[in-house]
Amino acid sequence: MVRSVFGAAASILALAAPVSLLAQETPVLQGKVFDAATGAPLIGAQVTVAGTDQGAVTDVDGRYRLELTPGTYDLSVVYLGYTDKRVTGAQVRPVRGNWLDIALQSEAIQADAIQVTISAAEERGSVIGALAHQRRTTNVVNGISAEEIGRAPASNAADAIQRVSGTSIVDGRYVYVRGLGERYSTAQLDGVSLPTPEPEKRVLPLDIFPASMVESLFTVKSYTADLPGDFAGGLVDIQTKDIPDYGFFTVSSGVGLNSNLGGIDRVSYRGGDLDWLGFDDGTRSLPAAFPDRIAASATVAERAALHDALDGDFRITSHEVGVEDVNTTLSVSFGDRTDWFGRTGGYLVGLSYGKSANAREQDEFYPSLEAGRIQYDYDTRLGTREFSLGAIAGYALDPTPTSRLSFKAFFTQNTEDETRFVTGPFDQSTTGFGRITRFQFVERSLVNTMATFEHKLGLLGDGRLTWDASYALALRDEPDTRQSSYVAQAAGGTFVFNEAGNNSRFFSELTDHMGQAGVKMSTRFDFWGRQVTLDTGLRGALRTRSFSARRFAYEGASPEGRVLPPAELMTGASIAAGRIKFSEITEPNDAYDANEATGAAYASLGFGLTDALRATVGLRLETNTTEIESFDPRTGARVSPLSAELSSVEPLPTVTLQWEYAERQSLRAAVARTVVRPQFRELAPFRYDSYLESTLGNPFLENGEIYNADLRWSWFPTLGETVSFGGFYKLFNDPIEIVRLPTAGNNVGTPEPYNGPSAATYGVELDVRHDLGRWLPVPGLVLSGNATLATSNVEQDEPIEVFFGSSAAAGPDVLLPEIFTNPERPMYYQSPFLVNAALHYDSDSGATGASLLYSGVGERLTQVGVNDYDDIYEDARHSLDASMEQRVPGGVTLRAAVSNLTDAPIRYRLGDDSTLHYEPGRTFSLKATYSF
Repeated sequence: MVRSVFGAAASILALAAPVSLLAQETPVLQGKVFDAATGAPLIGAQVTVAGTDQGAVTDVDGRYRLELTPGTYDLSVVYLGYTDKRVTGAQVRPVRGNWLDIALQSEAIQADAIQVTISAAEERGSVIGALAHQRRTTNVVNGISAEEIGRAPASNAADAIQRVSGTSIVDGRYVYVRGLGERYSTAQLDGVSLPTPEPEKRVLPLDIFPASMVESLFTVKSYTADLPGDFAGGLVDIQTKDIPDYGFFTVSSGVGLNSNLGGIDRVSYRGGDLDWLGFDDGTRSLPAAFPDRIAASATVAERAALHDALDGDFRITSHEVGVEDVNTTLSVSFGDRTDWFGRTGGYLVGLSYGKSANAREQDEFYPSLEAGRIQYDYDTRLGTREFSLGAIAGYALDPTPTSRLSFKAFFTQNTEDETRFVTGPFDQSTTGFGRITRFQFVERSLVNTMATFEHKLGLLGDGRLTWDASYALALRDEPDTRQSSYVAQAAGGTFVFNEAGNNSRFFSELTDHMGQAGVKMSTRFDFWGRQVTLDTGLRGALRTRSFSARRFAYEGASPEGRVLPPAELMTGASIAAGRIKFSEITEPNDAYDANEATGAAYASLGFGLTDALRATVGLRLETNTTEIESFDPRTGARVSPLSAELSSVEPLPTVTLQWEYAERQSLRAAVARTVVRPQFRELAPFRYDSYLESTLGNPFLENGEIYNADLRWSWFPTLGETVSFGGFYKLFNDPIEIVRLPTAGNNVGTPEPYNGPSAATYGVELDVRHDLGRWLPVPGLVLSGNATLATSNVEQDEPIEVFFGSSAAAGPDVLLPEIFTNPERPMYYQSPFLVNAALHYDSDSGATGASLLYSGVGERLTQVGVNDYDDIYEDARHSLDASMEQRVPGGVTLRAAVSNLTDAPIRYRLGDDSTLHYEPGRTFSLKATYSF
């Protein structure tokens, strides 16, 4: 499936390639005409060049386009129901793109005005990129544009979004908004929700989106009725590159290296021939003829033969840094405007590839409550490789001047290949010195296709109707995760096969389908001398998931077999000789099907209370049914007590007030009710094992709710500058948190989601962008920064319902609140502060640029302590990145960057003990981009 999608993208590239991109084009003056109060694009506005017969009518995006010779022009803009505007001094340079956005005031606001005259410089200053969107939108938002993404050492959307106010990235891919955990953050691609290829997570992993394909990233922090009802901490809106305004061709290539590889040999194992593309070539897969179940009555010879059909072995290797460890990126993108069937259209195609490698040494420790004992104290060597592929193709056609039909397809794949070598003492169900190896290869793929039709309506004065339909497919394949566990009785002793350890092979596959369709109408009209906006819509979505896993174990080693290393013991020959047993241990909970059906209808009404004060009220009625059916892979029988069904009809009201009390200064307040829904993996009673612990789902979770309040003051003093300050408050009923299930003996415990009684989080945010060149003799120097300070509280004073993992369970188990070590604590993964700061320099010519970027995140709770074990926190972390670029003759731009300049360590802490500590290393990179 994934290969065919990537092949289709390559076919699109081949079909589009013959189109000429090299022709010289007449300089173009272009931009958008929009409503000054709401920011909505105005469709069908007339833009003419004063003193000539040249003109244009704005399209469905409110965009106009004028082909002009270089010079200075005056423009006249006319639109029914709005005050005419004359824009003077619009400059057209001898380049393809000259931009000028134009804001019109409703006649209801300026009833006495016949025509407004303003200079082009002033008009351009009213909106600029992401700040313009931030200023005009009803929601409380922060964002970053493609230009800013290009300045930072960002290889994917996850790298870029962490520069946005109030966001941070965990594990290199999961976005946390306002310091809340990943399960309270959602993401959309081009306005459409997507399934996730991560069975353990709710949020979409953002590292699967290459930065070269991202046009803008916005974090939406306040709710409005057009958004999904499970809005919680925030929503990340990823906009991919759209149809271009002129022809272009861009190719870029880069190399890099992580500093750890200079001093640490990377551990690895034998893989497949297509690993460099991020695909397993079958080396790790179960053979097609492999039985659905190894029968309990299978003979030793039959088990040995089945094992020989598995290609992978347990041999671990270590090597010094080489060419294969050099990070590599390559991307190609091109597009152009075209005339199809006498109508204006255009296309965009992009391809990207990247690979990276790293090695690190980390300390892993867990204490015991008993004096003189520990649970484990491991030294771990970790070798990783990552591979990414991306393809995007978009086509659009304007059947009429006020309508557009567009299609966009997106494919991305991200693959992680990881080798772990773990050594050190442990004291749990058994005691000794452990030596553990683990090989893991995980492919994550996402395909999204979307068709949209937009057209203008003659309804209630001015309206816009948008129809869309989309289909997405998410895949996750984890073929043949291999783990061996050996133990010695004393330091320096002989390591032998550990019967009580995890000696296993694990296979899992996930397929997630999601289809959506919707229609929305936006219109503006005058009522009692005030402009009114009305947005209504219907939306439906169906999502289905199929997940299955298989487990195989090595056990019952003979005395002569126990002393053999894994690469010799865990073989078909040893199985046939009786030195080790090979069995299938797939559990009754290791397969589940899930489906989720969502339907929504909403309406949002915006109206002016005074000339300066505007209100928007909305209501979304959303129905949702989520079903999990757990199956016993051994028999196919449904495990009824462990299947779950949640069904609800939720009214979700929202109110927003916007007060433009002074020029370019505003105050915005918003309140809303949203919901918390368990995700498939959280409800599924599936157990996932790592070398340290297992995790469980909880089929007894329930829906929760959130009450949201936001307040923000904003000021946009000049072109490209902003200052904003605000606060937020969220009250959670039945929030979904994580607890470690208490276990008998001296064991760590099993993490599992549960419904807490209630929680609250509140904080303040500051966002600043300032042109230092106005005060210092260094034009082009810009300072930007943002900070979020937050506090949260959970009072654990009620019993909770959990699942202890038994397939025979008839109902939930109950844990009393007394098991929690700290009955009052912060919310899971809530950070008390998030800080970003950046210093950018661009020369007058734009040929030279440099950036220095700082990021800081406060300590956050990562594990809730039970049975007198204290809570575990991830320590605060501060990092520094830098980049520099130079454009040279011939259309080439060179760029050098370094990430994590200070090599800030990552540390998790339980009281005074460090449970995990490592240094990720610095990453140095060089990149060259050629465009014309």
